[in-house]
Amino acid sequence: MPVIFPNGHPAAVHFPIVFGILICALLIAGRLRPNEPLYLRSARLLLPLAALSALLAAALGWHAFETVEHDAAGHLVMLRHREWALSCSAGLLLLALSDYLRQRVKLPAHPVLLPAMLMIAGGLVVTAWLGGEMVYRHGVGVSAAAFAKPAAMITQAPELPATVEATAEPAPKAPAVAHGEHIHKDGSRHRH
Repeated sequence: MPVIFPNGHPAAVHFPIVFGILICALLIAGRLRPNEPLYLRSARLLLPLAALSALLAAALGWHAFETVEHDAAGHLVMLRHREWALSCSAGLLLLALSDYLRQRVKLPAHPVLLPAMLMIAGGLVVTAWLGGEMVYRHGVGVSAAAFAKPAAMITQAPELPATVEATAEPAPKAPAVAHGEHIHKDGSRHRH
């Protein structure tokens, strides 16, 4: 991926989450107002989009899983996040495919569609929470260089003489990584 957009997973994950919650809201509205078929039709129209967006987010997440810097504690959360994400994506894909086949033969939505979507949307929320834990608690995928000030931006303290100049140490060069292998912050390497 280009360096300017190294990890698209954080941007892509919002679509299946929002689609999942919106589909649930539309299905509930359709149950509350059965005389207005637009709610149910809209929910059934968004279901394949939710599944496709989940597949995209999962693919980008797999790339991030293999490439982002993380430590052992963050790795455990990454594994739980991945399990939830893959389960929800698979459930969403199966539900979308099932409903698509029902629509092709002009069958109404299956009664289990709403309960299944509520479970999947709940799973997507848990997945999102675990993703937040990875980033905000463990710093997974957060570049330390993003917070470092370049030498040109470091200002002198007023009490220092003008002859003292601030310098920034260059960041250590990352060791070479074999395909499918990644290095934790603590230096340990492994493959999945």
